[in-house]
Amino acid sequence: MLFSLYKAMLDDEIRRGLESSAYSEMEIEGVRCKLRRQIEERTRATGGVLALFTAFDAMLVMTRSSVPVLIAMLAVEGLALYAAWYLQAGCLKRQFNKALRRGYPGFDHLKL
Repeated sequence: MLFSLYKAMLDDEIRRGLESSAYSEMEIEGVRCKLRRQIEERTRATGGVLALFTAFDAMLVMTRSSVPVLIAMLAVEGLALYAAWYLQAGCLKRQFNKALRRGYPGFDHLKL
């Protein structure tokens, strides 16, 4: 394989604990806060990628590339940013919320 993608996953022990209702509300809040920090850090890290994409776009504008090329580049960059965010942060949110919904159906206020 030429390259591989890293997908952030919720720790299996935490997921099983949430699904089996093994945590108190305070422990769930602690896990939630830790995950929220991780998600915020990973979201901020995409700023560097965004700066790189902006440099690419500036080079396209300076070389007077055609408008369709610039639009296509923006579309590809948007998809790449969304995919990167989803693989690094979106999956964590989805897995936490799904496990919380299974183990604690009445705790919607603790969702990410």
